[in-house]
Formats: sequence, structure tokens, C-alpha cells
Amino acid sequence: MRVCTRCLLAGGAWLTLTGATVGDPVADKSAKAHELYQGGEYDKALNLYRDALIDRPEAPELHFNVGDALFKSGDYEKALQEFEQALKIPGDRGRAQAHYNIGNTLFQQQDYEKAIEAYKQALQLHAADEDTKVNLELALEQLQQQEQQQDQEQKEQDQEQKEQDQEDQQDQQQQQQDEQDEQDEQDEQDEQDEQDEQDQQDQQDQQDQQQQQEQEQEQQEPQDQQEQQAQSGDEPISPEEAQQLLDTLEDREEEAQKRRFRATGKAQGKDW
Repeated sequence: MRVCTRCLLAGGAWLTLTGATVGDPVADKSAKAHELYQGGEYDKALNLYRDALIDRPEAPELHFNVGDALFKSGDYEKALQEFEQALKIPGDRGRAQAHYNIGNTLFQQQDYEKAIEAYKQALQLHAADEDTKVNLELALEQLQQQEQQQDQEQKEQDQEQKEQDQEDQQDQQQQQQDEQDEQDEQDEQDEQDEQDEQDQQDQQDQQDQQQQQEQEQEQQEPQDQQEQQAQSGDEPISPEEAQQLLDTLEDREEEAQKRRFRATGKAQGKDW
């Protein structure tokens, strides 16, 4: 977007500087800088304007021209500072031109609201200036487009934020569901492990109980046998004891036969 800019000349035949005299070196530098500016050599013109400004720092016209050269070089921030210094130019026409170029600088920075205010101030000082009117209309159009674009961007941003919030919510719900599923699975596994452990313990207890019963039964059988033998009068004897008992019975039987034999012999002796 192109906007109209002006270069306010200081000294020479174009503008008389305060305190300027014939052959004034400041006016000469300003005139030479203007020629360079008109030829499109903005950097060289800027250097000469600054040299002149060193010699006469209080001259608002030189601040204006320095600002204009900075504007052409694209350094809008510094140009704006110089144009604000140029507002001290005497006369409504000169101040109107300063406000006008302030508006142009703000326009380039896309600060359309402030640019509009600057153009309006320029028109208050010089209402017939056509360039200011044109640039004011351009600034109003750009401001409207900017606001529409900002509204559209805000809507898109709100929509994106809404979609992002929904996505985040879905992710959060999925994460919670995954965590719940994982917890349920873990609880189920813990319960199964606990049941398996209990089953193993029950099985071990049953085996221990069965083994204890078998041991008690083994210990009880000899006692039962002894009790049965005691009740029947028979006592278990070893083979040695059995042989000894048999030998004793045989000895008794032999002794009994001898006694019977002796008794028979004595009776016969009496008869003879």
C-alpha cells in the first residue's frame, strides 16, 4: 500500500531557517541533501541532513527532513521520533506536514487507529490538503479490514481452541478409561493371585492334615495291637522265647514220664 510523503526542505530558496544567512553552511548541506533525496540516494541525503542537524540541533525543519530520509530507508521507528520533533515547526502548514508524515509512518507500521488521528490533526491545520484526505480514507479502509481480519482470526482461534479443548477432553477421558481398565485388570489379577495362593494353602493344609492323620494312625496301631493282646491274654513272644517255652514243656513232659515210671516200679515191688 503506497501513501504520499513529502520532504520539507530547510534553508536555501525552499525554506528559511531561523537565523540562516547567505552562504549558511547548514542551508547549503540541506539543499545538497535535498538534491540527493530527489535522486533517490536516501542514505547519502540522510548523512548530510544529520551533519546539518549537528550544526543546528534545534531546527525542527532538519528533524523533519531527517525523518523523511529515514522513512524512505524503511526505518519507521526512528523516522517517527524525528517527525515528532518536527511538530515544533512554526506555522500551521509546517505542523500539518509533520502530522501528515507521522500518519504515514504509523500507516506503514499498520497502526491505523493512530494514523487516522494523525491525519485528522493534519486536516485541522490544513483542511484543503488532498493527499491527507486520500491517506485518511486509505487508513479507514485498512482499519476496517484489519478489524474484520482480527475478528475472523479470533473466530478461527476460538474454533481451534474449542477443538483443542474437545480433543484434550477426549484424551483425558481415554486416559482415565485406560487407567480404570488397567486398575480393574490389576485388581482382577491380584484377586486371582490371592485365590491361587489360598488354594495352594488349602491344599498344603489338607496334605499336612492327611500326613498327620497317617502318622497318628501309625502310632496308634501298635498301641491297639497291644490293647487287643492284653484283652485276649496273649502276649506276643519272640522266636527265642517260643523255643525256650517249647524246651521247657518238653522237659516237663519228660520229667512227668519219669515220675510215672518210678511210681509203677515201686508198686510192683510190694507185691513180690
